[in-house]
Amino acid sequence: MTESTMSKINEQDTLSFTKIIGFIKLTRPQFLIAYLIIALGALVQGLVQELTINSFHALFAISAALLSAIGVHFRDEAGDWASGYDNEIGGMGVIRDGILLENTVRNAGRIITTVAIVAGILQAALLFFDFDQVILFIIGIPILIVITFVNFLTEEVPLGHEIFTTGSYLATFYWVYLSQNWTVNPSVIFYSVFIFLLVFALVPYQDIADIESDKKTGKKTLSVKLGIDGMGHLSIFVGLFALLFLYVSMLI
Repeated sequence: MTESTMSKINEQDTLSFTKIIGFIKLTRPQFLIAYLIIALGALVQGLVQELTINSFHALFAISAALLSAIGVHFRDEAGDWASGYDNEIGGMGVIRDGILLENTVRNAGRIITTVAIVAGILQAALLFFDFDQVILFIIGIPILIVITFVNFLTEEVPLGHEIFTTGSYLATFYWVYLSQNWTVNPSVIFYSVFIFLLVFALVPYQDIADIESDKKTGKKTLSVKLGIDGMGHLSIFVGLFALLFLYVSMLI
């Protein structure tokens, strides 16, 4: 084997490895961990009430939620690039750095989202057959609408980015909780409001580095509207205010 051939093989191996890393980055692992923590919180709510966890439905629900998040992350990356939002900074930089093509990312996102939707429908059907419960079908409809129009909702609508992202964590909580065929009581509702407000307080911080770029591209994020100081004050207030709902959930 010639030195030239060896060099080409090494370049191909390096390129393949780089693409694999690119796909991993696109899943946004830091957010997947956050979704997992929220999902575990739903199960803990059941344990606090001395309810029994159905391991199969729990794992199925968590898997569907994580797949949905990954699909949205991929499509959001492609959508932001196509809209010109991430030309200078922002996103995971996988398309901007030439690691993966826009169409590759978008198509992968569509496939993953489709798998997530099928998994969600299957779980809703299993819950119906196991417990004669249709609640997952009911909450699944708005979730399906939101993840289908994710990029428009998160970039073109004021507060869309913050509300959608926060809502996705809330949806994960209820999807996992209701997959156990547990009843939603006032304590669970107050705890879910705590989650919503806490996540809402934290979401704008992911956009701090992108503020100047987002101003140029017309992105309608809370960070752009309020600036760093305004966003910081609001986030601190909302985050601390959220504790009131946690306290109430513990008392009732």
